[in-house]
Amino acid sequence: MLMKKQVPGEILSGLESTGGVELSAIVSKHGLLMVSTGSDTLSNEAFAAFTATLYMSAESTTMRLSNEMPKSIIVETGTKYVIMVEAGPKALLVVLADNAGDPVLILNDMKSASEKIARIL
Repeated sequence: MLMKKQVPGEILSGLESTGGVELSAIVSKHGLLMVSTGSDTLSNEAFAAFTATLYMSAESTTMRLSNEMPKSIIVETGTKYVIMVEAGPKALLVVLADNAGDPVLILNDMKSASEKIARIL
């Protein structure tokens, strides 16, 4: 899947201005890292694989329970949030944020960004 890295990179950089965002990435639903920005302390490839696996598991579960696709997935720990939204049929937009960030604000910004990404892909 080819895309201009500059445009998605600009979209991700816009997310970085949302409070608390440490890392943002566009990940294929197969777990391949497409574009990322942010922290170098975490293996971006491992993060991509983890989030795609988590998304696919949640998708399978929600389809069985309610016959609906998840609109977003939020994993909260004591200090971090991992937030995922679909960005078209083949990709996910994923953010890692610290607990200083407001997950609702981040999610709203991500929904807008995911629509832009879906149009590019």
